[in-house]
Amino acid sequence: MPSSEPARATGWRVPLAVAGAIVLASLAIVAARTVWFDAYWTFRREPPWLAATGGANRLIDRQTRRAKVQQALTRDYETALVGSSTVYHGLDPADVDAAAAGRAFNAGISALSAEELPIVAAIVASRSGVRRVVVGLDYYMFARVGGPRPLDPALATPLGRLNDILGAAIGLYAVRDSRLDAVAGGDDPGRWTYDGFRVTPPLPPALTRQNDAVRRRTTSPYRPDRLAAIGTLLDRLRGRDVVLYLSPVSAAQRRVMADLGLLDDFARWRADLAALARGRGQRLLDLTELGAADPFDPATGSTATWIDNLHYTPVLGRAVLRAVGLRARAE
Repeated sequence: MPSSEPARATGWRVPLAVAGAIVLASLAIVAARTVWFDAYWTFRREPPWLAATGGANRLIDRQTRRAKVQQALTRDYETALVGSSTVYHGLDPADVDAAAAGRAFNAGISALSAEELPIVAAIVASRSGVRRVVVGLDYYMFARVGGPRPLDPALATPLGRLNDILGAAIGLYAVRDSRLDAVAGGDDPGRWTYDGFRVTPPLPPALTRQNDAVRRRTTSPYRPDRLAAIGTLLDRLRGRDVVLYLSPVSAAQRRVMADLGLLDDFARWRADLAALARGRGQRLLDLTELGAADPFDPATGSTATWIDNLHYTPVLGRAVLRAVGLRARAE
């Protein structure tokens, strides 16, 4: 009698193929819905929530690190503005000269530490169109203790970046957050732009006083061991035009450092980065004095140049862009 094994094998293949097709179809439907809504502004220029909120997005405010990494992996840009929240509050890609207009992306990531800079460098370097990278360095990167969950080191690898983008399409969090009430209704004033900049209105005295108190609790001694990350960052950006700059520091933040006995640490941080840059033949601009003379008192709220102790406005940001060669126009 003929063997029944081939028949049994065929009998299993059909249900398995059908089940597989159903799973793939379900994933495709989920991905299509998630990408269409695009809660973290990863895939589309004009997702449906944008018309309702005008760019305000509670998810991006609360999970800025996730959103900005995904955006940096999917935007089309030639110039990357890299750094912490000082960068995404202060440097508006719309302010760069016409030659780079629409071709700059603000890849600033909240609470970025020096150790995480090489990961961001790998993300930016993975974009084939990137020709120029401007990196804003602030004292907090080299002093902060604790902070948010660190960026996944796997993002420095092709597989890690692919997994991150797949998560943005079919991850549980992406599916869960694909609704308007998850995006709208944030407590933070302001809105985001497609090119990664955050438009922030002036803060009232209550908030700037609160931010000053936070700086007094969190400003810490300088950690020179974190300098090694700059060498790794430069290695990963080899072949691109890289400019480093030390971020402007307000008079209010200098008072905080003085009260905490950290001005010598601040001076040593500046000197160490200057020496590192010289040793690598790397252009570095010390812009820490830029805007220091502009009056800012946390007791009276934001000014034209300072949002709070740490964050400067695009008014000062345009001076930074001129210094790094991205803006020739005078005010």
